[in-house]
Amino acid sequence: MSEKPLPLVKAALVPNILSALPTLFVLSVMAGGWLIVHQINEGGSASHEPATETSDLSNSDMLTLPSGKVEAARFEVVPADSRSIQHVHNVAGRIRYDDAKHIDVKAPMDGILSEVLVTPGEQVESGRLLAVLRSAEIGQARAEILKRQQHYEIAKQLLERETTLAKNLVTLSTMLDKGEAIESIEETFNHLALGSYRQEILSTYSKMRLSAELLERIEPLANSGSVAGRVLRERQSDRQVSETAFRTARDQASFAANQSQMKAEAELAEADRQLNLAWQAVDNLLGYKEDRQSVNLGDEDSLSRLEIRAPISGSVESRGFAGNERVMRGDSLIVLANTDSLYVAASIRENDWSAVSLKPGTKLTVAVPALNDRKFEASVRYVGREVQSETNSIPVVATISNEEGLLRPGMFVRVTIPIGAPRQALSVKSESVIQHDNQQFVFVDLTGGRFKRVDVSTGQASEEWTEVTKGLSAGQPVVTHGAFLLKSELLLKGE
Repeated sequence: MSEKPLPLVKAALVPNILSALPTLFVLSVMAGGWLIVHQINEGGSASHEPATETSDLSNSDMLTLPSGKVEAARFEVVPADSRSIQHVHNVAGRIRYDDAKHIDVKAPMDGILSEVLVTPGEQVESGRLLAVLRSAEIGQARAEILKRQQHYEIAKQLLERETTLAKNLVTLSTMLDKGEAIESIEETFNHLALGSYRQEILSTYSKMRLSAELLERIEPLANSGSVAGRVLRERQSDRQVSETAFRTARDQASFAANQSQMKAEAELAEADRQLNLAWQAVDNLLGYKEDRQSVNLGDEDSLSRLEIRAPISGSVESRGFAGNERVMRGDSLIVLANTDSLYVAASIRENDWSAVSLKPGTKLTVAVPALNDRKFEASVRYVGREVQSETNSIPVVATISNEEGLLRPGMFVRVTIPIGAPRQALSVKSESVIQHDNQQFVFVDLTGGRFKRVDVSTGQASEEWTEVTKGLSAGQPVVTHGAFLLKSELLLKGE
């Protein structure tokens, strides 16, 4: 087969191509237009749809209220700031009597309750007469006082006499040392007591002076030879013997006087101790100290009368007996209580053991449900050391003031106990934190009736403040009072 020449083939194709050019041009224009329109549509949707979503989200967190509603709501705003936060736990407790101010006045002995002078609910002062008991036991105790008083008086008089004798003996010794005449000494001590010492000392003194005078008279005669030397020696011997007897009598008298005085002092001291013991025995039976100056012990009625007086000021909580009833030792007669201050008793459970570091004086907050959750301040008195095996808890007792008289023993209370040490943290009022759909949030005041919901994360909380760990910065004005109303408005807006 013979091939066509190449120029002839090209010449045949050119007209065909030229005839297809208009069709290709139209198709190219259509394809380019479609691409341009598609790109424009995609670009428009990409630029406007995200803006619409962002606007919707912003509007859902924003809330604008009319001025009238804002004024009626009376919103309160507290800025978020760094404050001292201390974690607390709430535990149940009970109000109870102060042990030192709740006294059960009991019968100290068997007897007849002849008088009862108070009624339940009555206020009494310390020392007031509550009742009168007649008892032979108290009569015997008071009779012992009378006996001991007599012994004391006897011992006192004996000491006074011994003291006087010792004093007079010192005066006598002074006169004897001066060598005064026996007549002068007897005249001086004619009306002064010397006891047996008078005879012992004055008789030996008189003999000594007589022997001295005889010796003085015989010495000149002996020197002249008129008297034998033997007589002189006898007189000298008598002088020495009488002087020795005199000195011995003085020493013995002085020693005996001192001994007698010391013995009298000891007997007086013993009598005084026995008298005080007798008084203490009566005071123990009475339960109070009786006035020793004004008490009447002169008749049997007074001896057997036992006055029962109030040991503290307070109110009469109860009375166990009426007048003229027989009572036995230990019977409860009257219960007194002073409720100006009371105890709050609570228990720290196992999960709250970190609170056992509480020290006496630590302040606690006590809420009383019976008084519309009114809060009182209490001061820790002591924290128990032993864990109670039955409840696995540790007792805490605090003192609470009851000056208004609103608290009653037995009331149920909730005690707020601080846990751990306080620390500084960004915090807001606890009432500011709202929760919905497991998300916590607050409302920030943008002024002009505009409020914005801000989601937050919280940490530890005290009774008043809540720590904010995420979502807020210091200084942002956070709505406190009225936050729940804003939540309701935001939910209504969503619907």
